[in-house]
Amino acid sequence: MDQTLSREKQINKIYSQIAGVPDPETGITQPGDLVFLITQYPYKTLKGETKGKGWREAIRLRLRARWRAYLGFDSDDWDDWHVAIYFEGRKRKGHTRINPYIIHATQEKGVQINQISPGDFTNESPEVRTRMEICQFEGITGKQRKEIVDFSLSKLGLEFDFSVGKHARTTYAFGLPNLLHNQNRYACQQLAIDAYAAAGVYFPHPYQSFPIFNIGRLLGHPLGHPKDRVDPRYPYLYDHHIYRDPRFKVKAILYEDPISGERILKTENLEKYSWNPEWKEKYLSGMNLDKS
Repeated sequence: MDQTLSREKQINKIYSQIAGVPDPETGITQPGDLVFLITQYPYKTLKGETKGKGWREAIRLRLRARWRAYLGFDSDDWDDWHVAIYFEGRKRKGHTRINPYIIHATQEKGVQINQISPGDFTNESPEVRTRMEICQFEGITGKQRKEIVDFSLSKLGLEFDFSVGKHARTTYAFGLPNLLHNQNRYACQQLAIDAYAAAGVYFPHPYQSFPIFNIGRLLGHPLGHPKDRVDPRYPYLYDHHIYRDPRFKVKAILYEDPISGERILKTENLEKYSWNPEWKEKYLSGMNLDKS
């Protein structure tokens, strides 16, 4: 069923549906599900971005594309990702709308609880689009959901980890473990990884995109990690790696139509990377993505 949101009352209705209120069992989202906020740049390409630039800027952009290729991105994929853990649906004081609330880590305030606002899907520029995708781990139990949420709540107030990406470079470049990670700080993806690990759910290694000289690619895993899963003590995964895990299924997609400006909710016949079939084929089949 698809629902087009063009008025406040429709937004209220769909937010209630997403939040699972008043019956959590029939709602789209349940506590512990993952919420991905994806900012798309559908018209950006590496060739287009480097055209007309000075040689220094062109080199910087190509190096960035190379680095993103090691992370598993196509060279023309400029999308930004943010992952959060669904908490609950509730009304704000003085409001009639039931808002979905998430637990996540932001650069400004670290680990916190925030509502998902309808304004999160409004883009003034036609060159930018934002979408929310709700993913649920197959076979997850109520006990595991509670463990995921309880772990996330226990980290509220901790500072954002600005270094996790920097320190993970040694893993992507050489296959060395991220030994410098501060266990008391969290980036958004690390909070999700640790929360699921607390419930006994671990993530596989995306070693196929590592450079050929990376020992992690030769071994099938970086040093310091078990072969079959990522050790959350040495984080190096990003949001899109979690999204690509085949055990997570898309339950709902919410986005703003770029032409009409209406918000659209989809809850049936959902697939990952539905906004770009080419990337779906490459990313979900494990093909080599290096085009640069």
